[in-house]
Amino acid sequence: MKRFFIILCFIGVSFAIGYGIGIGLEHLTGDISIGGWEMVGLLVWGVVAVVLAFIVHTFIHEFGHMLFGLLTGYSFLSFRLFNVVLQREDDGFHWKRFNINGTVGQCLMIPPGEEQPPYFWYNVGGVLMNLLKVVGCIVALCLFPLSQWLIVLCIGFIVIGLWMIILNGIPMVVSGLPNDGKNILILWRHPEQRRYFGAMLSVVGEQSRGRRLKEMPWEWFHSEPVTPASSVIQLSARNLYYCHLMDELRLDEAREVAEEIGKIGDGLPMLFRMEINCDRLLLELATLNRCEVVGHLWNERLQQYVKAARKYAPLKCAVLFAYEYINNQNPEAAAPYYEEVKTRQNDYAQPGEALTALAVMDYIKGCSINY
Repeated sequence: MKRFFIILCFIGVSFAIGYGIGIGLEHLTGDISIGGWEMVGLLVWGVVAVVLAFIVHTFIHEFGHMLFGLLTGYSFLSFRLFNVVLQREDDGFHWKRFNINGTVGQCLMIPPGEEQPPYFWYNVGGVLMNLLKVVGCIVALCLFPLSQWLIVLCIGFIVIGLWMIILNGIPMVVSGLPNDGKNILILWRHPEQRRYFGAMLSVVGEQSRGRRLKEMPWEWFHSEPVTPASSVIQLSARNLYYCHLMDELRLDEAREVAEEIGKIGDGLPMLFRMEINCDRLLLELATLNRCEVVGHLWNERLQQYVKAARKYAPLKCAVLFAYEYINNQNPEAAAPYYEEVKTRQNDYAQPGEALTALAVMDYIKGCSINY
C-alpha cells in the first residue's frame, strides 16, 4: 500500500511539474501572468489533485459494481474503501475492518438464486462509472472556462480515471486476483464456470452472517481437480472445496486437495499462492507434521504475510496457533492466538471463518466443542 501511494505521489508531482513548465512557457511568451508562489501552489495542488482523484475514482468504481449489481438482481452485502467496510448482516448494517493485499476497495453482492447468475453488468459497472467521470471532466475542460486550479483537478481526474479503466478493464491478474475484465472474459468463454462465480459470492455472504461452510449447500462446493491451465475462478472454487473439508475437520482430505493446488507452484498468482501456503501449513501441522514440509512452507515471506493478515483473517491466527502448539510444542505461546479469535469472532468481516478457525484449533488441542 505504501509503495502504491508513493507511485501515485510521483505521478502527481510529475504531472504538476509538467503543467508548471507549460504555464512557465506561456508566462515567458507573455500569454499569462503567474507568480513564483502560485507556481509552487500549483505543484502542491497537482499532488493533491491526483490523490483526491484516486480516492474518488475508487469510490465510484465500487459504487458502479453496486449499482449495476442491484439493477441485475443482486443484493447488497458489503462496500469497502481501503480497510473500512460497511456490511449488511441479519440484524442490520455494521462497520467493520478488512483488507486484501494489493486492493483498495471492494463491493460484494449476493447473486440471485440462479445456477448461472448474470455476470457482465456487475463486473463492468465499475469501469463504466470511471469512464463516465472521465468523460464528464473532458466535457468540462472543453465547454467551460475554468481556472488553472480546476484545470489541474480535471486533468488529474482524467489521468487517474484512464489508469483505473485500463487496470480494471483490460483482462489481467492484478495483485493475485483477476480484474473485472478478466472475470468477464473467463465467464464469457467458459459458461460452466459461472456457477463457481455465483457460489463464491454466496459463500462469502453466508460467512458474513456467521454460518460455517459445512452448514451451506454442498452443491456450492463441487469442483474439479485443477491444473496449471485452470482459471483463477476454478482455483478459487477448488480452494473453497478444501476449506469445506477443513470445516468438517476432514483435515487429511483437505490437505491433499491443498497440495494438489500447491503443485502448480509459480503458475499460481502470488496472492493466491500465499493463501494456499497458509492453509497447507495449517493442514500439514494438524495432520502429518512433516518437518521438511513445514520448514519449506514457513519461510520468512510467509511469516510476514501471516502476521500482517491475522488482523482481518482468523485462520491466520489458527496458523500461528498450530505452529506454536505443534511445531514449537508451546501451548502457552499458542493460547493468545486462540483467545484473540474467540474474543473477536463477531468483529471479523466473516464471523463464519472465525468459527472454522476455532474448530480447527480445538481439534489440535484435542477438544470437541460445538459452535
